[in-house]
Amino acid sequence: MISNIGIIVTWISFVNLIFLLFSKSNLQIHKLVRLNLFIHFILFCLLEIGLFIDDFSISYIANYSASTTPPIYKFASLWGSLDGSILLWNFVLSIYFLVYIKYFHKKELLVGIKIFSSILIFFVGYTIFSSSPFAGCIELSSIGCANSSLLPFENLLSSEYGRGPNPLLQNHPLMAIHPPILYAGYIGLVMPFVISTSHLIMKKTNNEWVEMAEKATFFPWIFLTAGISLGAAWSYEVLGWGGYWAWDPVENVSFIPWLLATAFLHSAKTQIRESTLINWNYSLSCLMFLSTIFGTFITRSGVLISVHAFSNGNIGTYLLIGLSIFTAFYLLVGSKNTQYFLTAKKLNNWFGRSGFFIANNIVLFSATIVVFVGTVYPIFYETLYDRQLTIGRSFYDTLVGPLLLILLLLIVFSEKLPNKNLNLSEWIKGNQKEINISLVISIAMSLYYEASYKFIFTIFASTVLVIILSKNLFSYIKKGKISGSYWSGQIAHIGIGIFAIGLILNVTQSYSKEVITSPGSTIEFGGKNYSINQPYKESKDEKDVINLPIAKNNKIKNASLNIFKNSSQQAISSPAIFRNIESDTYITIKVIDEEYFKLIIRKNYGIFIIWLGLAMTTFSIYPRIRNE
Repeated sequence: MISNIGIIVTWISFVNLIFLLFSKSNLQIHKLVRLNLFIHFILFCLLEIGLFIDDFSISYIANYSASTTPPIYKFASLWGSLDGSILLWNFVLSIYFLVYIKYFHKKELLVGIKIFSSILIFFVGYTIFSSSPFAGCIELSSIGCANSSLLPFENLLSSEYGRGPNPLLQNHPLMAIHPPILYAGYIGLVMPFVISTSHLIMKKTNNEWVEMAEKATFFPWIFLTAGISLGAAWSYEVLGWGGYWAWDPVENVSFIPWLLATAFLHSAKTQIRESTLINWNYSLSCLMFLSTIFGTFITRSGVLISVHAFSNGNIGTYLLIGLSIFTAFYLLVGSKNTQYFLTAKKLNNWFGRSGFFIANNIVLFSATIVVFVGTVYPIFYETLYDRQLTIGRSFYDTLVGPLLLILLLLIVFSEKLPNKNLNLSEWIKGNQKEINISLVISIAMSLYYEASYKFIFTIFASTVLVIILSKNLFSYIKKGKISGSYWSGQIAHIGIGIFAIGLILNVTQSYSKEVITSPGSTIEFGGKNYSINQPYKESKDEKDVINLPIAKNNKIKNASLNIFKNSSQQAISSPAIFRNIESDTYITIKVIDEEYFKLIIRKNYGIFIIWLGLAMTTFSIYPRIRNE
């Protein structure tokens, strides 16, 4: 029943979008956009209902859910694999379509509606013709469904048990939050693309388009920040390897649009203020969107193996075609507006505020290139030489690390900087107290941690940034009302400074060791004693859990092995984490038998500071919301 309704309603959404593509009446357009959102909301609800009632006649539900799956993970199963994630993509894209209509659409720019409709038709079309989450099961496998049909009113078969989600996707509640938020950031970058291209097609060549594109970018940027942060927390809590960021290719392709969006938010201000960087901002507004298509291709095409990646059918080819079409469209619109780009004013004050903003863009784009090359080069290498190549984190740390340090300095120097060129001696004199405090802090921390010069430089730059920006922010507050945009920018920059402090502590000070132990023994690590208690087993509907209680003082934490019943008995390790402000003690089970346990125990410095910095950057949205 649900399968038939879902397939038919998806076709209705496709037809509605065709009508929308050719509509000329603004009243009709508004009605059709709202109808489009309502239809995709219905599709979202239909699949969720199917998941909760265990309708295993639907192939997707049979393969990515199970009767024993807990409710929160049944809900999250909608985006647990390709077909459902595309449905979520279309739903979120439909929400942004309504946002675009309400806040950014100009009546005379019907071309924007056509562009947005075409993008939705592209993704809905794939759902209809190749990868519907409502496809009915027509051939059973041992567990789940082996073959499906995209046609309604087929004779469907229903498995007795579902295969269940990937164990990694049902071992922490963050999986119900992280992907939708990341999607909200990812997909929202379609709006600056539509805004910039539609304005330039209609020769609306004032700065209005970049002002609108900047506003349309900020909120997706916040969602991307939150999504990446929650993904880092999920990785830290679930994967059991002790880290939060591994430069995994799929992590990278979420980081690339974040870097581009960050660059655009800064360079757009420069264009608004000085009418420069016009062609650069147009390119960034389009590259942000194109990078999301590229990221979707990387995630879902099957060109790589990742804990995040999943693929099915011909999605890779389809996305490459789409990426080629959208790229050609961006280049075509740009080539038709070369005269407009030539009207951009030249920047004469390279050591003023605008100059530092441009330097900021150079650094961010350089980081984008590094991450992009590190992500795609192994793919090309394997294609050419039929051998796998792995680019480790040393590549990224070596190249991205110095760029982060330069970025911190640029943020510091650009603060309260007028449009005139920087006078370094005056700047130092005006911030001498803050510089001295930061110098004392960085030297004291380096002596305490016996750290290197890299540690000193990073701590100094980060501390200067946090202190100077905090002082200036409070001084503005005392003077009276300040803009929400300024508030947001300052809080985000302070958050990045705090994050950098935590990052350098984590990278330079963390250490680990492997131990073999048994029940009743005591481990000494980092000057503390940890008692190993007798393990015990819990049996749940969806998994068996072997818990190993570990005691520190009066606190007891469980390091666990989770063995999922419907997933080939795959075991997932859950760490025991003893937390404090300075560091976490992170313990995972590597091997367990009747007598002995092999444990990996880590001392992770700066974790709390990292989360604090990321939280501040994410919640920098609040002042701007209040202002707007």
